[in-house]
Amino acid sequence: MRDKSVSAGMILIPALLAGVVVFSGCGDFWQAPGSTGSSGGTATTTTLTASTTTPTEGASVTLTATVSPSAATGTVTFYNDSTSIGTGTLSDGTATLSTTFTTAGAQSLTATYGGSSTYASSTSSTVAVTVSAASSSVRKQLAAADSIHTTAYGSSPVHAIRALSAADGSYTAENAEAVVVEGGGSVTLNGTELSSSDGAGRGILLSNSSPDAATQDFARFTMTGGSITYNCAAGASNTMCSSGGQNDPAAVFSVPNAKAGISLTDVAVTNNTATSDNREGTLLTAGKPDASGTVTFLARGAALTGNVMVGATSTVLLSLSQDDTGTGSSLTGAINSEDAGKAVSLTLDKGSAWSVTGTSYLTTLNGLDLSGTTVNNIDGGGHCVYYSGSINGSNRTVTYALSGGGFLAPAGTTGLACD
Repeated sequence: MRDKSVSAGMILIPALLAGVVVFSGCGDFWQAPGSTGSSGGTATTTTLTASTTTPTEGASVTLTATVSPSAATGTVTFYNDSTSIGTGTLSDGTATLSTTFTTAGAQSLTATYGGSSTYASSTSSTVAVTVSAASSSVRKQLAAADSIHTTAYGSSPVHAIRALSAADGSYTAENAEAVVVEGGGSVTLNGTELSSSDGAGRGILLSNSSPDAATQDFARFTMTGGSITYNCAAGASNTMCSSGGQNDPAAVFSVPNAKAGISLTDVAVTNNTATSDNREGTLLTAGKPDASGTVTFLARGAALTGNVMVGATSTVLLSLSQDDTGTGSSLTGAINSEDAGKAVSLTLDKGSAWSVTGTSYLTTLNGLDLSGTTVNNIDGGGHCVYYSGSINGSNRTVTYALSGGGFLAPAGTTGLACD
């Protein structure tokens, strides 16, 4: 393997292949002083920070607006000059936005808090960002058996805005996502090792820069063989892995605002996002308070751990099946435990299973191995799973016993021993 290790403070020229960016770079952090709010309520101050002020074209930049007093509620709009590039909802005085810059040159960023009936609006001072162009001398596909290691904050070793494929490589990020796929982009990996830590609370990010769901392009991540390791647990030295992180809770896969497809075949997934309250950690988060995600997640011959968290306007279609050799897939975790998802489905084949670790809520379940009113391929672990739609393609109002204890019951059922 060719080694391309990156140390903090170093800048590597990014690689761009037909619109695909594979990059690493300096992770400096710059903060602009905030301005005081206008009249019409309690005065506020808004401060804007950027995860880096020297990104390359296509690089992900996290913008954070902090509004004081922290009790202020409402939304913050982020601007590049006078053009809105997105909004964020305040939580404990902060709002965030992940964005990318596709044009090299100087950018002038501000954040405006819109105010509320109690708090006055305010606008931050300008944060100057200089976007560097990708070098034409390195516009090529990743070579086989590449080894890329980044350490700077926000420097993902693989960032795709169009199609990217690689085989037998090793991609490691210490303070960033291992892979970022934007709408319209795809990443296809074979026999590859992916490892990341922190990364704003997400190991692999599939996102869309367009705020309009109707114009969002599909983002796709496909991996066969190899391994994925993500380390980001509460209490880690980087606060991005605790409750203040960009992705809360930290998850191996994050789809905050995109239409996305994730396909894993014979991939070894190590999920180190466990917390004291969630010993399995989180496998997938779909959607966020002010945006929706639509995710198709296909696993073949893969053993997965972690909860699947689904936002209020988001959809997740999860399928666990055997690979070509007959090795089944498994999931250990809860699905849609907050009963928030718009639509959530699970499909199992005869060689795959789900081990439930907490109360779960789904719309439909298919491929269940039924013996009368007992489900053989779901180990309930004493927990309840509620469904609001169909079982194996038929609308039912039956309560089933799960192997290992617990029940599969129609939504609204009460009085079960697992309640």
